[in-house]
Amino acid sequence: MSNRKSNNILSYALIGMILLLGLNGYQWYVNSQLKQDTVNQKTELVELEKIRTELDQDYKAAIEGLDELRGDNKELNQLIDSQKLSLQQQKEKINNLIWTKRELGKAREEMKTLKDQAQRYVVEIKKLTEDNQLLASSNTQLKQEKDALDILYKEEQRAKAEIAQARAVLAAEKEEIVKEKEELSTKVDIAEAIKINYMEVQGYQVKDNGKTKEKSKAKDINMLRTCFLTETNIVAAGGEQKFYIRIIDPVGETVADEAKSGVLTNKLDETQVMYTTSGSMDYQNEDTRGCISLNLSEKLVKGIYDVEIYNNGFMVGKGDFKLK
Repeated sequence: MSNRKSNNILSYALIGMILLLGLNGYQWYVNSQLKQDTVNQKTELVELEKIRTELDQDYKAAIEGLDELRGDNKELNQLIDSQKLSLQQQKEKINNLIWTKRELGKAREEMKTLKDQAQRYVVEIKKLTEDNQLLASSNTQLKQEKDALDILYKEEQRAKAEIAQARAVLAAEKEEIVKEKEELSTKVDIAEAIKINYMEVQGYQVKDNGKTKEKSKAKDINMLRTCFLTETNIVAAGGEQKFYIRIIDPVGETVADEAKSGVLTNKLDETQVMYTTSGSMDYQNEDTRGCISLNLSEKLVKGIYDVEIYNNGFMVGKGDFKLK
């Protein structure tokens, strides 16, 4: 009985020792894993810190590179500020990949993207700066050319003004000469006009056989004959001279005939005058008598008729006659 008890105690002791050894082994394993995890964490922290440091350096270099390109151009400086903001957002994105998501591989890819992006920004700003410098140089040259053109334009305008003034003076002188010439021409025309010393208008009745008879009553008259005596005018050109007769009825209208009447210009005042009939005579610079007849297509009215005679564009005689 005592032996069985001893055996049991021994068995329990062995089991206890085995359990103790197992527990110690498990504790050693756990401690080993914890040590390894600690080592891994330290290694990871070192790697994270290394990437963060590289990120800060790359970001700082990119910002400094852009700041070095700042100048007096407001638009370019605004573009640089916009690019810096974009780089800052990219940096924050990478920081999130490093510390929150622990995606170091992707973080390195994004860091490369950030560096490339910064380089593109620098190239872009330099190109725009060069373009602006070329543009400024071109603007300066254009301004110089514009200033030169302005000077030429002002000189040309001054020359044109002088020419215009000279032309105006010449035009005024020409106008004065033309006016004097016209006045002289008018005087010559007046001088050449052959004046009438005497005129007489007689009414006739022309019968079917062609014989004529003097009449004084309007209802019997179908032909008017105007006879006149000219003055001697040695200035007028000798030869055929044309005279225009204007007969004005008692109501102030010109007696007209479709075949004989027409319009002349009164050179004295440049007005248009309707005449009744016209005729020519041979004038040899001496007193000459002439007559001009007019067959009437319509009956005349009784009353006083005015008569005007024109030669060379001027009225050279005036009179009247009465019909019963």
